[in-house]
Amino acid sequence: MNSGMFGEGSLALGWTTVEGRNGLVPRLALKGELIAKGYGHGAVIQLSVDVTALDVIGSSAFLGTTTPKPYVLNWIKQQFVESNPSPADETIWSTEVFLPLDVAIIEGLEERRQGKDFTLQLDTHVLMIDRGVPLTPPPPSPVHYQVHPTMDWQDQLRVSQNDWGQVLVRWERGVNIPLIVPLPELHPAQNRADIVRHLRTAQQKIDGGDYSGAIAEARKALELLRELSPAIRPLPKSPPERDALQRIHAVIDALYSLASAPPHADEAVKNFEPMRADAVMLVASTAAATQEIFAHLKLL
Repeated sequence: MNSGMFGEGSLALGWTTVEGRNGLVPRLALKGELIAKGYGHGAVIQLSVDVTALDVIGSSAFLGTTTPKPYVLNWIKQQFVESNPSPADETIWSTEVFLPLDVAIIEGLEERRQGKDFTLQLDTHVLMIDRGVPLTPPPPSPVHYQVHPTMDWQDQLRVSQNDWGQVLVRWERGVNIPLIVPLPELHPAQNRADIVRHLRTAQQKIDGGDYSGAIAEARKALELLRELSPAIRPLPKSPPERDALQRIHAVIDALYSLASAPPHADEAVKNFEPMRADAVMLVASTAAATQEIFAHLKLL
């Protein structure tokens, strides 16, 4: 939390988290806490923040400036009997300022973020709008910090994948589907544990930007899943003749074929360089297929 003397009192400000706000234009809400001490009744400041994304492709990306928002620093408050009351001239605000973002900026950030955690650099500008009614008569010759009308602070706020995913969901720009692959306690077979382990490693490789590695782990899981599949084989050549389990097995075969593309030198796929979307699709689809096969095995 940044703090300093400003005007006739002192300010402390810290940013804590981000949230999404939906509407005709999606807005990013920056939430924090503002503590003001020593200001006259009716003193007002205005906050605005320049927001820049760090730790993205290209090192940084300026996202824009929040809409200016005023905060009253002190007013006559009703006093309650407390064992350790706050000072009468202290005011604590839960701050919230909004950054409008159009679709092009959101899509550009997603392209440069590549699904990873990132950092927001927040350059906060404080403008004194009204000093209010002084609590005590001002000195005849105010010092510099008592007359300067502006102050600037810089903070960095780390944004996790999960927090940003919630922002995208609120904006209706992303979908978050919780997917848990259970490992049945009644059938602790090694091959089932290996499938779950490969899927966990694949997710970690996606987070680390190793998309080829993630697809390789998904391929290993699919190879074991093909063996576990309870579908009757060989599959009928005509798709309409296949039952539900055989059609599920056909999906697993198709995923295995796609996951086999990166390491092969076949003419049709020799230039295939997986991107994040390829890895996410394969790992998520493999996890969904695993959940399906485990559920059917439980019924046998």
